[in-house]
Amino acid sequence: MAEIHRFIRVDFSRFKAFDKFTLNLRHFNILVGPNNAGKSTILAAFRILASAIRKANRTSPTSIRGPDGRMPGYEVDLAKISVAEENIFFNYDDSMPATVKFRLSNKNELSLYFPERGLCYLFPNSEKTPILSPSSFRSEFNCPIGFVPILGPVEHNERLYEKAAARLALFNYDAARNFRNIWFHYPERFDAFRSVLTQTWPGMDIQRPEVDMSHEKARLHMFCPEERIPREIFWAGFGFQVWCQMLTHIIQQDESAIFLIDEPDIYLHSDFNASWSEFYEIWDLTSL
Repeated sequence: MAEIHRFIRVDFSRFKAFDKFTLNLRHFNILVGPNNAGKSTILAAFRILASAIRKANRTSPTSIRGPDGRMPGYEVDLAKISVAEENIFFNYDDSMPATVKFRLSNKNELSLYFPERGLCYLFPNSEKTPILSPSSFRSEFNCPIGFVPILGPVEHNERLYEKAAARLALFNYDAARNFRNIWFHYPERFDAFRSVLTQTWPGMDIQRPEVDMSHEKARLHMFCPEERIPREIFWAGFGFQVWCQMLTHIIQQDESAIFLIDEPDIYLHSDFNASWSEFYEIWDLTSL
């Protein structure tokens, strides 16, 4: 398996809540602060970078005018990312560019450059290898970003979608609408998911998705076995639904250079810390 390059530092310049700000990252990091402190700004930067990395992993760079002249880079479509474009620039002042620079453990650097409203470019900088193809990018920037978006209750009647929709659900805020689709199209780690779930939520279990063809458009169901009658996950409490999704994202994206959880305690009671502690012991988050 190729070495994963960890994020160790992020420098913000005129990006959203930050005029100038540097974030140094360790193996485990917790962002705590009042409203408007910049927590969402950090998550937004990584969300944009994750989309840019996915593009760079499959396409070759083109010559783009950057802050230091023309250089190989990638245009990033901000419209496809769950990020507000209206406030990309600090204090809404777009008279000067905004930049976010990500430093990796192998000393390479990824820069997001926002020259004007609506435009975003990714520039990779490797100390060893020119980045001219997807293969060279993947070699020098093996730094996949994992996300758990803000979660909510699962969809009541979830339709069976194409595999591509399930894949996108791992990266956007529509994840709760596609929870069953993720496990239907990507079942390889379901046994690991079920094992961790039963250990962290005593008394509960879950089965693989089942297709229901009795409707005009096919639906998916996931049942939780009980002594009386198996109940669909939608009938379970919201906390259990959110915990199932939390584990799904973590386990499906466990080969990440950095893994970000947005609002990890939503729908979960304060006394749920015991389950988090058990989860850390079962699934070593610090290795991500």
